[in-house]
Amino acid sequence: MGIVTILASYSSVSLSLEDDALDLSEILVFEANGDYRSALERLNTLKSEHPENDTLSELELRLLIASNRLHDASKLAQDLPMTHPLKAQFEQASETAINRVVRNEKIAIIVIQKRIELQDFDSAILVADRALTRFPDRQADLFTLKGEALYKRNDLEAAETEFRRALQIDPLNPVAKSYVTEIRTTLEAQTSTALAEWISIAKDKTGDFVVTFLALFTAFLVNSLLSPLSMRYRLARARSAFDAGNYDDFADAVERLLDQEDFKPLRQNFRLLMRKRPYEEIKSIFETHVMTEDRLPTLLRILEREHQRLQENEP
Repeated sequence: MGIVTILASYSSVSLSLEDDALDLSEILVFEANGDYRSALERLNTLKSEHPENDTLSELELRLLIASNRLHDASKLAQDLPMTHPLKAQFEQASETAINRVVRNEKIAIIVIQKRIELQDFDSAILVADRALTRFPDRQADLFTLKGEALYKRNDLEAAETEFRRALQIDPLNPVAKSYVTEIRTTLEAQTSTALAEWISIAKDKTGDFVVTFLALFTAFLVNSLLSPLSMRYRLARARSAFDAGNYDDFADAVERLLDQEDFKPLRQNFRLLMRKRPYEEIKSIFETHVMTEDRLPTLLRILEREHQRLQENEP
């Protein structure tokens, strides 16, 4: 019986374990009891003693698949040399296992949630990617779950991308909105503390006054030279996204401009937009596409004020 046939059905039928040098009885007892973690821990000890043993590799693949550690199973197959006699079988077995999980949307979602709970984020992401291609009606949920796995893997920027994809489908998704707000706050905090950390480290090596002066002077110089260029770029990007109908990108750019607390360019930008589109239409775009609730009232107030000024200046 080939390994593909065995693994495709998650069979408990034993592999052809006829290596007299190996004592697999303890591993097989763990497997029979569904204690795959203990089985894999014991197996790893044996593999360190017999690193090139194909029997152990076959058993490892079976245990990984049975425990839904699908990323590790796929990686085990990928890491085999191209000339290895078991490579094609391992690849087919791991693909079969993934396909069995994503054959049904409910099963796929349950597996993703369970892998996240067990901190197997790579498997959760792998299943989410496969499920996204099969279940377009559940993409909002799947993008959210993938974003959660990335977030808990500490890949914040990639996580934000997935949450925003979920919000493009369902702007009212409370989980995605909450995560986007938290990620924004975390990233901004990381950026704002970077200079403080540099000062703290440098103070240990040089005088406090000199370091503080140089740091503040550097920050002032960088902000003075680069901020206007950055602001113009962000304004142009926001207008381009608006003109192209990419309202999520537009709202994202506008929110980032608001964070800089330089309202004059923002007001000018809004006046330009209202010369192209009606006030109510732009207001509706904000209400639909701005994802951070505490920023929306400020943006709407600025927009309303500039609308009133335009009306007052009309002949």
